[in-house]
Amino acid sequence: MWRQRMQDLSRGVGRPHPPLLAPLLFGVAAQIEAIDPELMARDGTRLRKNVAELRRMLGTDAVFCSAPHGSLATALGAPDSGDCADRLAADARVQASLEAVRQWQADASEPVVIAAFQGPSTLAAALRQAQPGLDAEALYEHLGRGLAVLVRLFAETGVHGVQFHEAAAPPPGEVDCWKDALGTAGNVARFHRVAPVLVVQDPGFKSWPAQMVACPGATQRSAALMRPHGQALSGDPQHWPEALATGPLEKLVTTTEEVPPAHELPGLVQRLARLKGA
Repeated sequence: MWRQRMQDLSRGVGRPHPPLLAPLLFGVAAQIEAIDPELMARDGTRLRKNVAELRRMLGTDAVFCSAPHGSLATALGAPDSGDCADRLAADARVQASLEAVRQWQADASEPVVIAAFQGPSTLAAALRQAQPGLDAEALYEHLGRGLAVLVRLFAETGVHGVQFHEAAAPPPGEVDCWKDALGTAGNVARFHRVAPVLVVQDPGFKSWPAQMVACPGATQRSAALMRPHGQALSGDPQHWPEALATGPLEKLVTTTEEVPPAHELPGLVQRLARLKGA
């Protein structure tokens, strides 16, 4: 059911239904084995087992095979670093995430598998720290191609959704380049019937690209957003509301960023249960 609903979301169609409750829970799953989140993120079997066990504890329908991480900028490289496809495929975290997705294909409970990545604005800022003065058009074109490669890898392996998380909106003079980069990746996702979701932490941001499933926070909602979209809660569960308030076009509820890996599990179980109305 939920997998079909995510396909419908990728095409902007489908019957009304309650939103998929999918806070970005990844590193916190490492607490199941009491291991370092980075160690879990580099081992596909451990990743799948821990995240699946966390899902069982929380009673959710979605699992995350990856979370935004600084290593992605290194794997993508700057525009003058050549084709990034091989570097992405060889990245240890990417390999582990893809292996976890393959293992989830045999899960009879059919979880919705979501991959979360940094968005092009966040990646551009990271690359410019190492190499200042990069041309915006060339940089975003390169990032758009790289993210499209990444989306294709995960879509062909079997994810049902991809989320792009931006720490901040792009600089005003780079908005068009940024939208083009997201459009390139979003079109690949929609071709594979994978929902491409965009989350931007900037509280005043409201310029959602058409190719993305907008996921606004409380201060970013707009009456003009008349297409299927999501809702982004705080990355800190202590700031979650006592109950969800969603509209008929809201198909997904996630978080602006990853829930901190050190967040204690009993409280997380209680807060999620309240959100679900349990």
